[in-house]
Parts: sequence; C-alpha cells; structure tokens
Amino acid sequence: MPQSHTQKFASYNAARYAYAIDLLSSAVNQSSHDAMTCCEGWTVSDVIEHAEVVLAMVNNIDTETQGSQEREKAGDLIKELRVEIETHYTKDTLSKKVISPFGEMTVDEFLGIIWVDTFTHAWDIADASGVEHGIPSAMAVEALQIMQPKSDSMRGPGRFSAPYQTNSDDPVEQFIAFSGRKSVRSK
Repeated sequence: MPQSHTQKFASYNAARYAYAIDLLSSAVNQSSHDAMTCCEGWTVSDVIEHAEVVLAMVNNIDTETQGSQEREKAGDLIKELRVEIETHYTKDTLSKKVISPFGEMTVDEFLGIIWVDTFTHAWDIADASGVEHGIPSAMAVEALQIMQPKSDSMRGPGRFSAPYQTNSDDPVEQFIAFSGRKSVRSK
C-alpha cells in the first residue's frame, strides 16, 4: 500500500480497509459476473453481493440503525464506499466503542480485522475473472499475521475453509492458502 494512500486516513487500519475496498472495486470493475469462484457454488455476482452485505454492516457499525439501502446492481455500494471512505472514518468515528462480530472494540480496531475479509473477496473475484488482483505482498503478510491467531474461530461454513498447504514463497499465495482458497485457475 503506497505511503501516499496511508496519509489520507486518520489511522492505519482505516487506510488498510480503504485500500482493500480499492482492490475490491478494481476487481469488480474488471470482473466476469457469471464466472465461478473458488467459493463452492458461488459466482462472482454472489461474492460481490456477500461482500456488499459485510461492507454495509461495517459502514453502519457505529450507528444505532443498521438499515440497508437497496441498490440497482451488485457493485454499486462498493463504488459509493470507494468515493466516500476518506471522509467517513474520522478520528471521532474511529474511537467509538462498538459491538462487532468479534466483540466490543473501537471502530478502528474493528477495521483492523475486517479489512481482511474485503481483501480476500477482492482476490476471489479477480481470480475467478482472470484479472490481476493487485494485492501488495506486505498487505498479504499483515493479513496472514491477523488471521493466524484467530484461525480456529474463522473456520467453518460461511467463513474461511481449512488451510491448504503451499510450498510457495509468495506472501499472497501463502495468505490465500491459509484462507482455505485455491485458484480456480489451478484445477
């Protein structure tokens, strides 16, 4: 993630989350919506819709109402968030205590975990569509470091699958294998 990107945000966690949304947006813009992903039975459109459910939850985590607005097509929320994210996560917002799926924490702490989900789905979509994922190696290392201590709690139906073994030295491939994913291109 370029230093110039990081400096736009009130915290490093907000910067990582925003960068993951950038990667997701890029993958969606180049995607083949009917392509099958490595997520069993899910097309790219299914992954986009799932990612947008999570993004909407994150976007509203610090509000009392968790309403969702209907959008015309899959990918619209991602486009909106990409434009608005620099102003959404202020220092005040980031310091708010919230009840997240991971327990009570600040919005900033929550972003420091949840960006990995967005990041992973950017890879899912890019892989299925045969486009470059753009994931920086350093971010893959960080994502792996976040996931490893939480491995058991992140596994199961609707979450991450069991890890695959890899002999690769590439940090992105190591992260993807740890997340329980295999490229649809490697079949």
